[in-house]
Amino acid sequence: MKRKLKAHLWTLPRWFATPLFAAPAVLGGLLSGGMTGNSWLGVIATVLIMAGGHSFNSFLDYAWTGLDKGKQEDRSAEKDYAGGQSIIEAGIVSTREVAMNAFTWYALALIPLIYLAINVSWQILIVGFLGMLATFAYAKSKFNWTHEMVLGTASGPLAVLAGMFATTSSPPWITGLVASVPFFIIISFVGLAVDEWPDAEANLKKGVKSIAFKVWEYGVSLEWYVSSWLLFMYLYQVFLIAMGILQPLSAISFLTWPLLMSFLVLAKHDFRKWAGLFVMVGVTYPALLVLGHFLGS
Repeated sequence: MKRKLKAHLWTLPRWFATPLFAAPAVLGGLLSGGMTGNSWLGVIATVLIMAGGHSFNSFLDYAWTGLDKGKQEDRSAEKDYAGGQSIIEAGIVSTREVAMNAFTWYALALIPLIYLAINVSWQILIVGFLGMLATFAYAKSKFNWTHEMVLGTASGPLAVLAGMFATTSSPPWITGLVASVPFFIIISFVGLAVDEWPDAEANLKKGVKSIAFKVWEYGVSLEWYVSSWLLFMYLYQVFLIAMGILQPLSAISFLTWPLLMSFLVLAKHDFRKWAGLFVMVGVTYPALLVLGHFLGS
């Protein structure tokens, strides 16, 4: 019972990723005039959709795409920071229980979404429903070259827009989309490549076609690939600061650079250990960016 409860409350929703979705939603609120009570409801709705999406991903990768089904060597590898890849196969929870878990998070997200649609802007419902649908598109995106685009859109533009439309009905949404790029990159082109690296050998046999898997298949240096995207991400943030979209103090997020590079190199020795630390530090990047922007405002 304890393992089942942990699966429902922690493993399936994957709360460790909260900063990756909450931070852009907060930035959306800040760029729309400042955080209000409604803005925080938008953040809560975003995080609940994230939880439901993660839960649905565990369900879909087992029952729909089959990436998490089969013998240990034939399915996605277990990650210490996620842990949702094998809980159905291990019998801890059933597919039906996982589906119900996912629907529950989405149902909870509807509470603040409906309130905000009535009191702030109806557009928040569109953003919210697109976020919910993204997990289904994500499951199939691994087979049609849109893997990075679907994940990045959900955690970048949609999350920022959720914070914006929770704050006002007429936000500067173009500015929000421009500002969402670092959030897009850190999870889709940086984090995804590291996360999918141990899955590549097993999942390629099942027909996956995303860039993250091809980095492994074609023998491209993971260190070169990830560090190139990191460099572009930091330079793009400098551009946002120069344009006056972000406050200069948001550059405190650059403190993650030496740790990310160090862990990336050390992953050559013990991938599971150091890649896990890489992900944990990567999760702090958006939080530091938004914290710095807020403090500098």
